[in-house]
Amino acid sequence: MIPLQPGEKALCSRCDSILAQGSRLGTHATLVFSLTTLALAIPAMTLPFVSAGKFGEERVSLLFTGVASLWNNGMRAVAVLVFLLGGLLPILLAALLATVEINRRLRRTWVGSDYAFRLARSLEPWAIPEVQVLAVFVALIKLGSLVTVTIGLGCWCYCAMTVSLLISQRSFGFDAPGLLAANHEPEHGLSS
Repeated sequence: MIPLQPGEKALCSRCDSILAQGSRLGTHATLVFSLTTLALAIPAMTLPFVSAGKFGEERVSLLFTGVASLWNNGMRAVAVLVFLLGGLLPILLAALLATVEINRRLRRTWVGSDYAFRLARSLEPWAIPEVQVLAVFVALIKLGSLVTVTIGLGCWCYCAMTVSLLISQRSFGFDAPGLLAANHEPEHGLSS
């Protein structure tokens, strides 16, 4: 595949359809932002997410405290969905994107690279931490009228992790042909 410059497009020579588009952030954006996502996931899960208090009593929660509450209150399907879509799948997607990009940078063919690319493409629509961020902020707005709410560092790390994952996904180019192989041989029939 011909490496595209930032903002450059590869067009079909027959029908002028866009086959691939270079990331506006450059060729290293996917790797940098997927590694950033993985680095931010640790403090997002371990630091206090939100604290709520009234009349001098305060409760501090972590990222998955709500998942445990849903599970314990009999809403197990919802708990599993929140855990998977907002926690596990975004981290797995970031790890897969980083793996594919590292293999590409090292120009080595790894037996599982095709599988990693396909799995990342399959997980991409399901890794949706941005929905959880939106839900948390809506809940905090509603809860803020009843109790004193303090947003913890874990929440800000989770928000930054979410933005980083979104940038990584946008710059990856899931639909571009020739991404399955780690080689960089030019393909014929492309024009820019």
